[in-house]
Amino acid sequence: MFFAVLTGLLINLASPNFTHIETSSDNLYRNKIENYDVITISQSGSLFYSVTNEIIQSAKNLNTNLTFIGRANIGLEKTTNSSGEVKVNTLNNYLYNVSIKTIDSSVTSYFYNRNESAVINSGRLLVSELTAERYSLEVGDKVFLVGLENKIIELEVGGISKDSDMGWFEMVVNKDIGYQLGIFRNIQAIIWDTNINENFLIELHKNIKYSKVKLSFRDSVPNQNWVLPNALVKEYFGDFQIKERDGVWITTEPSWRNKNIQQKRMPLLGLTVCHWLMWAPLEGALNQIIDEGLGDYLSKEEFQTSGGCYAPRRISRFDAGGSISRHAWGIAIDINTKSGYPQRIVEIFNSWGFAWGGTWTSPDEMHFELRDLSPSISKSSS
Repeated sequence: MFFAVLTGLLINLASPNFTHIETSSDNLYRNKIENYDVITISQSGSLFYSVTNEIIQSAKNLNTNLTFIGRANIGLEKTTNSSGEVKVNTLNNYLYNVSIKTIDSSVTSYFYNRNESAVINSGRLLVSELTAERYSLEVGDKVFLVGLENKIIELEVGGISKDSDMGWFEMVVNKDIGYQLGIFRNIQAIIWDTNINENFLIELHKNIKYSKVKLSFRDSVPNQNWVLPNALVKEYFGDFQIKERDGVWITTEPSWRNKNIQQKRMPLLGLTVCHWLMWAPLEGALNQIIDEGLGDYLSKEEFQTSGGCYAPRRISRFDAGGSISRHAWGIAIDINTKSGYPQRIVEIFNSWGFAWGGTWTSPDEMHFELRDLSPSISKSSS
């Protein structure tokens, strides 16, 4: 914990020395991020402390703009209206789980409109439309979140914005509020300037020693194996409260689990436990694999002994900020846990609405994750 706090403090102390924030009232809301060239720097999970320092040094040498974006999944205990009447509550020892982004108050005007920036800077919550609907939130309502040392942090809803405008995060707060919630990790650094040229890339390459850092640009091609954000996973497959077990494994809310998680015997795999909405696309992909004579490339033994579908846990392969695994929704499946897949099998799963983890920043070659139900709907109706 001291390590995380120190990282946050170093970033806060260093940023004003090299970030060109224009503070006149005219420029503050005219100079939006879309008017600049941008480099986004990320890696699997959170940025290492060493990488963070190397990015800071690079930005200082370039005399350019830099900020760090934080994110973590935080427990939500309840919501109330402004009079204190409970609107949404949780079971004993259970919490909802929400994805919260943190941003430094000095740069919010670059990324948000005037009203949104004012909400974040004032220490209130900016909430996405889907999240507000899901938890019955209105401006002025109170949200009770679990912060450091399990202390309950009461925050007021200051504004509600489109999910796309919020980058598909469920809530956004400033860094100071984030620290109270225990969010010290940063998931990305953003550099912006009027003319980003090869000197920026040379400087970053010279300073950043970790080889698995990813640099993205405004015109970068998205990874074809993109996945759904939390807000849309909850929208399509349901939201549930969780109870902690050991820091990794969780217990999902019984009513949601009983309604959505089922057992079914699948071609090639045998008895499988998944979300019921997985059956059509999964069975469709497996039957096509059989029809194309590729069935021998899937290992039932590996699936049954070390793979699976429904597994109520957090992501544990790297520092994911407490993110709930898609296996907890029963919409991800690991089949060949050791032997890998031919490219054609990946293509078939893609065509049935699945993302494959093999091309992610931190590759997960065994993993297929449902992101789109439309292929199975259209194929079954044709």
